[in-house]
Amino acid sequence: MISEEVKKMLLQDEDGNIFVSSEDVANLNVNNNLNHALLVLSKVGYTSIPVLDNDSRIRGLISMPMIINAIMGLDAIKFDELETMRVEDVMDKNVPIIDATCDLEDILHHVIDHSYLCLVDNEGYFKGIVTRKEILSRVNHLVHELHNHYRLVENLPSKIN
Repeated sequence: MISEEVKKMLLQDEDGNIFVSSEDVANLNVNNNLNHALLVLSKVGYTSIPVLDNDSRIRGLISMPMIINAIMGLDAIKFDELETMRVEDVMDKNVPIIDATCDLEDILHHVIDHSYLCLVDNEGYFKGIVTRKEILSRVNHLVHELHNHYRLVENLPSKIN
């Protein structure tokens, strides 16, 4: 269990948000073709980005390797498929999703395996992402500032009874 003191220090910042708002997150629609997806992914430079439906609900993730694998044939790359195939056809539907009620401990466990987690509201609408980079930045700040806020005790026994 994460102590309230540590939680407070990890979550503390100017605006009180640990997540990047959906307005600031590159995303694609399930109906976009792969050519558009390739352009967006190339432009933003991220490993993968969220895929939303027409109602702004998260439906999957798409990455450059997914697109390349989809158009790769045995003898040649099928570039014409970029125009005809949709994002929905190749996206990964296994999306790491959290909601506003998710506690910090769950977030920390999830970002071990994912570079970001998609945040949804209670109706499933995409609200943004929590990035591993932001979490690590806060942990870095915490380990460098902890001694300024609390008196640390050395030589604690290895087991607390």
